Amino acid sequence: MTTNNFGQKLRSLRLQRGLSQNDLAEPGLSAGYISLLENGKRPPTSEVILRIAARLDVSPEVLSSAQEASAQPSDIGSIEVDYATQVILLRGDLAFADGDISGACDSFEAALENAVHSVADQMEAVHRLAHACEHLGELDRAAELYRQWLDLHQQQRTSGRVHTWVVCATALTRCMLELGRLDEAVAFGVEALAQARTLGVHGVPPAVELASSVQYAHHCRGGGGRTDIDSGAVEEAAAGFLSRDVQVAAYSQAAQAAEENGDQESAYALLAEALQTKVMDTRAVAGDRIAVTAMAYMAHQGGRLPAQPQSHVRPAIQRLQEFGTAVDASLGTAGFANILLNSGESEEAHRTAVDALATMPAAYRLSRAQTALTAGRALRELGRYKQARDSYESASTQLIDMGLGWLGANALFELAEMLEQAGDASGALSVYRTASKTLRVPRGT
Repeated sequence: MTTNNFGQKLRSLRLQRGLSQNDLAEPGLSAGYISLLENGKRPPTSEVILRIAARLDVSPEVLSSAQEASAQPSDIGSIEVDYATQVILLRGDLAFADGDISGACDSFEAALENAVHSVADQMEAVHRLAHACEHLGELDRAAELYRQWLDLHQQQRTSGRVHTWVVCATALTRCMLELGRLDEAVAFGVEALAQARTLGVHGVPPAVELASSVQYAHHCRGGGGRTDIDSGAVEEAAAGFLSRDVQVAAYSQAAQAAEENGDQESAYALLAEALQTKVMDTRAVAGDRIAVTAMAYMAHQGGRLPAQPQSHVRPAIQRLQEFGTAVDASLGTAGFANILLNSGESEEAHRTAVDALATMPAAYRLSRAQTALTAGRALRELGRYKQARDSYESASTQLIDMGLGWLGANALFELAEMLEQAGDASGALSVYRTASKTLRVPRGT
């Protein structure tokens, strides 16, 4: 056990200056991370001490001396604590595998509180807790935790967790996208993609998902600027992940590149992921989700999907329902609805969209709005205009409420065209006016 002199000193200095944790926070040093420092749940790095000292306008020695005192052992060694943390993490893993996501969150929270002595254990707990929160629909908290893991990784300056890094970077972008934080998703995602290329992992499944998510966020915010992403290449790569062997090959190639660069630690991590993907159905379905989502994004953007991969999508959805989480299955089903619509199968597309909406958590706001839009488009194709209008209005309202006026207006323009096609000229005119007003409202208001 250790004392918490550093955390107590940090809190005292902060309060003396009348600062909140949010006031002290800055990019790469979140309020949540400061809270963990003050509560003795995170040991500060030298870089963190320097940054906080600058923010508080004190000498770094004031904080570093407190940290040295905190590091002095005051009880038994830490080996037993490390094992205790691993036991708690495994209990959480079992709960997650059983579908008890809330129970898993509780275990991962307990592991995080217990992991005072090992940054590695802290990072494991943060990653698992973020993943569980995402699947529980707590996307704001999941995003904060993924950011916290990335901050810890940067402070450790290690390349060995390269796969977990790209998973967390992708998950953070995914959460931003669902929450409608499109500018953040694009800015962060573009930077993360550049780093993935530098690390040589841009071809592994999570990195391809990252590229697809960034391109889709760019589309959803109405374009503007460039992302330098080859959309066709990304969608082709993602569709290939419907094959488990393609996923394994992508990890193996990245591992070989790491090994050739002398980075044995990253090579080991990537080969371990290749092996798990090869032998574990629950691991391999990540490729199914990535492929289906990327194809759905392409369809949402008006692209035509290649015929050959479509024949593989239905088995992928079945695998997601059997081996994935409830959220994975729901989002996969929503993506499948859009793929069906793109293929001209309007009746099944509508039924599938309705099924997805019935199981999708409310927190997945963008996916719910886009799935409602898919249902409306399918009903329009079927000539069921009254029901289609309800779906279009639901989708546009959700999008506008998220601050995504451009997408909401587009849904209204589609509705107006449908009403005009159905002979309701006055209704069409009214909707056109509403759509035009929506476009004139500044984004985010």
